[in-house]
Amino acid sequence: MVAYIDIPTDAARVFTVLSAGGIGIIPSSVGYGIVATEAPALQRIYTVKRRQPHKRHAIIGSYALHREIHVLPSDKMDLVRLLTVDLNLPLGVIAPYRRNHPLIARLDEETLAVSSRHGTMAMLVNGGPFQEELVRVAAAAGRAVLGSSANLTGQGTKTVVEDIEPEIQEAADIVVDYGRVRDGWPRASSTMVDFEAMRVVRVGACYEVIRDVVARFAGVRWPDPSVR
Repeated sequence: MVAYIDIPTDAARVFTVLSAGGIGIIPSSVGYGIVATEAPALQRIYTVKRRQPHKRHAIIGSYALHREIHVLPSDKMDLVRLLTVDLNLPLGVIAPYRRNHPLIARLDEETLAVSSRHGTMAMLVNGGPFQEELVRVAAAAGRAVLGSSANLTGQGTKTVVEDIEPEIQEAADIVVDYGRVRDGWPRASSTMVDFEAMRVVRVGACYEVIRDVVARFAGVRWPDPSVR
């Protein structure tokens, strides 16, 4: 008998835990993340990961949520769509955001402070089908899903659950294990781009493909990681 994955059911289970103040470890195409929706749980994530004050939570998002929350010119919005929807690439988008969006307005000031910087907010767009479903369910209930990679600070994004440090796993109230992530090689975690400045903040998963697309279709040339 072959086991199967039931994404809607698993996402619903995770959201039930998160909305009750819990913490989840969940898969994305670029690595496993640790997430929450409620302020006390987000603070527990900071503590268990041993995060430094300059580190930020990101919103676990979707293209639809990016369109609603981020504020960018139409050509840059079109470029994000090309990358994440048309070409199905994972991407961390940093951009100015709408403070009055209902999901953002719900955040307390402390959570907002550790989830934004200089009027911008990071969002993982197209993190894979599980995250898309979890985000859809959470947004329908009026909650933003926030978090970061499921690892101790500085120890690297994990591509399988068994590599996640025991103290991180123990902090989670629910763990969804879908095996090795799709885009975790040769480097895990999302490629992160400041779309206001059109600057690469972090070279991550699928960077070479993303770099090529941006050069071909937008005429912007980002650094070649092979050149030292």
